[in-house]
Amino acid sequence: MILALCSFASFASACGGGKPDPASSKNAAPKSDADEHATADAGSAERAFAGSPAEATTLISAEVDKKGSEIGACVREFRVRKNLARERVSISFGIDMEGRLLGVTSKGKEDDELKRCVQRALDGAQFPRSHAGVITVTKTYQELVQ
Repeated sequence: MILALCSFASFASACGGGKPDPASSKNAAPKSDADEHATADAGSAERAFAGSPAEATTLISAEVDKKGSEIGACVREFRVRKNLARERVSISFGIDMEGRLLGVTSKGKEDDELKRCVQRALDGAQFPRSHAGVITVTKTYQELVQ
């Protein structure tokens, strides 16, 4: 049992778990300003990790809500185009384990232009990564008559 634990510990450190070797970095090519900016951009684009399906759903829903005004504009254009003044529109968003938007569907009223518009609205959204598989969140948009 002890031998197995020691083997695992040495394997983990051999695979890059430790600090970089300063001697090996001396021979590396110097980094340019562009390299440093690319590294900084990659770090700032780090996606959150959801520990459970419920947490992933909550984070995805919050990210979609941040784009609510853009998605609302897509829904309004759809209603005008289809002559559905106050019709309820439900849109589902599929997010994979890496936090990528897989697709958008509109329930009951399929419309390619609406899907494309919503996908454009969600460009740049930072959905969380998770181990929960594909997560689908459905949002319903409707106009309330006062």
